[in-house]
Amino acid sequence: MKKLLFLAIGLATFQVAHAQIYNNGGLSTGTTSNSGASAPAGYTWAEVQNNTGNTTESNTSSGYSAVVTTSTVFFVADDFTIPVGEKWNITAMEFYIYRTGYTGATAPFDIVRVNIFDGDPAVGTSTSVFGDDTTNRFASGTDSKMYRIFNSSVPAPGSTTGTTRKIWNVKANVSTTLNPGTYWVKYQFEDAAKNAGFAPTVTIPGTRGLPEFNAKQWTGSTWASIIDDGNPATAPDYPQDMPFIITYTAEALGTSEIRQMDNRVRVYPNPAADYFKLALPSETDKAKTTVSLYDMSGKMVKEFKVADQYDISTLGKGAYMVKVKDGSTVKVTKLIKN
Repeated sequence: MKKLLFLAIGLATFQVAHAQIYNNGGLSTGTTSNSGASAPAGYTWAEVQNNTGNTTESNTSSGYSAVVTTSTVFFVADDFTIPVGEKWNITAMEFYIYRTGYTGATAPFDIVRVNIFDGDPAVGTSTSVFGDDTTNRFASGTDSKMYRIFNSSVPAPGSTTGTTRKIWNVKANVSTTLNPGTYWVKYQFEDAAKNAGFAPTVTIPGTRGLPEFNAKQWTGSTWASIIDDGNPATAPDYPQDMPFIITYTAEALGTSEIRQMDNRVRVYPNPAADYFKLALPSETDKAKTTVSLYDMSGKMVKEFKVADQYDISTLGKGAYMVKVKDGSTVKVTKLIKN
């Protein structure tokens, strides 16, 4: 599957490796809650969601245990895909955690463990390709400028907004090179006192979860899919994903195509349902430009000429790579179809 931001940059006669970012999913839902409450200055909410138009059901969990406590060893795990034609030289990974009621000025956890597998770690045939379950790879912990809150209006009357769940970004030292394929990252946090801590799930405004979401949690003796049971209890269950960031440089495999990082290339709305629009740099030669969509296996599923908007109503829900090619360079960004 998956959410992919995969970019590269090159110069005329040689390719230069620049740090790039893969983001497995968002958390911030903006500065205003569903109930209209403003987040503290400089912060945004990460509000537990309801599906757009549904005013009676929402997700019920703000996060899942991902720590070593005095009684249980928890891990969480989720997958990411390196597309066909790329090799990633990974230099760091970042994860998110909060401790309810924590008011300290530094990150509440200073231990993070990372173990990358060549398949689902719940399957006995999967093999670790980097890391382990014991080494502390903590590099830094910073305030993510987000507060986790429950849904403030759905179901009515909603939950009171608050600042007791500050989300922290924990960066881990990771150094490995991976070929194309789908991998799973298993991780956990710890502090000296073995306090409780919770990893928030990917949060997309107006969406309780997507069908391809498939994160898992180790509960001390077994793996279980991370499923939000919904509020009220009669609400349908929705699978969840975990947000994390990978810093890497990409090597092209078997291609001379130059891919450029250009943050002026933007897809909106994103996520999108039936169509999306594309903002391009002013110097783009639209007559020579094509816009292609690829699924996470690397298969092209749509190709367009430059237009005011692009119809994706026939595509399944999930993550796609948007490739904008003007005849000489290729600019890449991501799209989530919901």
